Amino acid sequence: MPSEQTPAITAVEAPHGLRLTDPIEGAQFTLLTSRSVTTRAVDPESFEPPVDTAATVSVTELETPYQIDALVRDETLSIIAECSSGERTAVGPGEYYVELSSAKMKLYLHVESSVVFEPETDRVRLSFPDSAEIRVGIRSLHEQPAATITTTTDPGDIAQALSHLGSALKTTSCERSFPTLRGHPPLIEIGPELSIPDSISTPETGITIQVPSNHRSLFPITSLAYYLGATVELGSEPRLVADGASFSLRGDDGFEATVARVLKQVFLLDCVTRTEGMYDVPLHERHLIEDAVNLDFASLYDESLAGQIRRYLDVDAAAVADAVPQWKLTADVVPDPASASVLPFLADELAVVRCPDGPEPASHSSATLSPEVTEFFRTAKGFVRSTTRNSNEPSNTLDQTVFRPRPADSIEQTYVGDGIPIGASKMTVDEYYRRLDFESEGDGQTRVLVVCNESEMSDENVVGETYGTREWLEFDITIHEQVTTAEFTDLLETDADFLHYIGHADEDGIRCTDGHLDARTLDGINVNAFLLNACQSYEQGRALVDAGAVGGIVTLTDVLDQTATEIGRTVARLLNQGFSLLSMLGLLEKRNRLAQRYMVVGDGNTTLVESESGTPISVAIEHAGCREYEISVTAYPTKYYPMGTIFRPHITDETTRYLNAGKLSTFDVSRNRFKEFLDMQLFPVLTEDGLFWSDKYTV
Repeated sequence: MPSEQTPAITAVEAPHGLRLTDPIEGAQFTLLTSRSVTTRAVDPESFEPPVDTAATVSVTELETPYQIDALVRDETLSIIAECSSGERTAVGPGEYYVELSSAKMKLYLHVESSVVFEPETDRVRLSFPDSAEIRVGIRSLHEQPAATITTTTDPGDIAQALSHLGSALKTTSCERSFPTLRGHPPLIEIGPELSIPDSISTPETGITIQVPSNHRSLFPITSLAYYLGATVELGSEPRLVADGASFSLRGDDGFEATVARVLKQVFLLDCVTRTEGMYDVPLHERHLIEDAVNLDFASLYDESLAGQIRRYLDVDAAAVADAVPQWKLTADVVPDPASASVLPFLADELAVVRCPDGPEPASHSSATLSPEVTEFFRTAKGFVRSTTRNSNEPSNTLDQTVFRPRPADSIEQTYVGDGIPIGASKMTVDEYYRRLDFESEGDGQTRVLVVCNESEMSDENVVGETYGTREWLEFDITIHEQVTTAEFTDLLETDADFLHYIGHADEDGIRCTDGHLDARTLDGINVNAFLLNACQSYEQGRALVDAGAVGGIVTLTDVLDQTATEIGRTVARLLNQGFSLLSMLGLLEKRNRLAQRYMVVGDGNTTLVESESGTPISVAIEHAGCREYEISVTAYPTKYYPMGTIFRPHITDETTRYLNAGKLSTFDVSRNRFKEFLDMQLFPVLTEDGLFWSDKYTV
């Protein structure tokens, strides 16, 4: 019998259609119909592809709420047609599974009919004229760890624990580069002795990774060991052994950089090789490297994993470097044995793991910021969100070590250890475990609280109109002004997805109408994520995470009202378009140097809603001519669409797919085509003059 956490297919009215919800991930998607419909549950086992929930609906046409692509598969799941939102596609009568992209869940339509795919400017019509009904099947993208490994802090025991991370892989073929075929690794807990549950079965890949007997060598191989299903052994020199060949992991650029390079190279070549299988689609990265490497991908597809890895690592890294996608996450983990518990979570994101000694001591919190921002802190005049209104002397009272971690070329960066990392999120073992504890309400509704406790800051209060402007998503938005400490406490105990606070904060707490609410005194809260847009809100935000929030955005210093209002509004729009906390802040810092005063506490992977296109994007104007534009598109992986997802930006009529991480490519498009692209969905547009939005940018 379905549980409250099973995906659901329900009929809805106004507009007519089907609401598909995944309560585990809080995801929702709508298929529109021309009239009122009813659904009838059917056995999910009757579907050839695996699904969690299935239903029959009597319709001959469906519409999607925005442009998507689709694959038409026959009864053996072989692709017989690729449907692009740039052109009409039709296939004759037969039995088909139509796989829709960008639906925030695996979505299949099973039909015995001809299929007509007709894209329009902002939607797609799907017609099935030979059948009076269709079957809809959906599968959650959510995966929970299957077991927990207990290990001591001894390097040999931790090596055995890492050897079992690959037990979560659903396949050892190159298709494990798809996120849906990589399960969450088993958890690791520190205990008195090594204990590995009998239920964990490791894949026999024939791949071994050897590293010296210390935590500084073990932690960085986490993602590589997981992704390769490798056995980890202790040895004098770091090396990878596959199919009888040995490859040193101590390259010219050092051990950690070599491990990261091997992980990225193997992942890229897996993504290319998998195009020889079920997903035979034109992949941009394959086009980039095919002539530069001496690899027969058709024969590689049928080789064993160890055989593939041996062939991959024979390729000169320089030959494929330009095709490697920008990595989603770099994690700096101080090599404290107790931090071994974070490793399965980092492996789940395929994070590059580095082991710094710790933060560099700084004499004051702005010491490691850019000279421009440091100077701004000293000389800025204007109203600030501090305890004293209209103060023109920004204060700087943080007593913790504030530092900037070693730069990384990833989209996001996190830090596990003491100190306050500028430009990265700060995570702890408990906060990673909180990912598993958080459960959606199950009704697919996104709840947002906007609290404004200062009348002079009401300009930012319009963010309440920004959240929830997405069609086809259900929002519950409430705006509260001038709340007391008791009222604010009650709000924090309310089940909510996001809190946007506008006001003041200081060492006494968050200012309310009758005093201060010190978040450090709270026993627990039910708000998932937050923005504390107030001066020096780090301590209060840190306390909200300690009390139960998953993650949030805080400030390290005083913030000018004008700056806070601008950033607050932009944060609301970026969150409303599916950006994670970390990717959003990284994007802000590229166009607003004052965004350096903000940072993420807790889980930077937190998102409020899903992007309309699946993977959130930004567009940079490289050159604007009278008739043509040169633009680049950057994609941002999220928890809904992790590394390995394929993505099509719909900026040209080409059907080429891209890996959904980092700068996809540069495109030359006509003025009219670019205008059509801007009208397709809302996304940030970056120019030399700043950050704009696609619905306001004029070409």
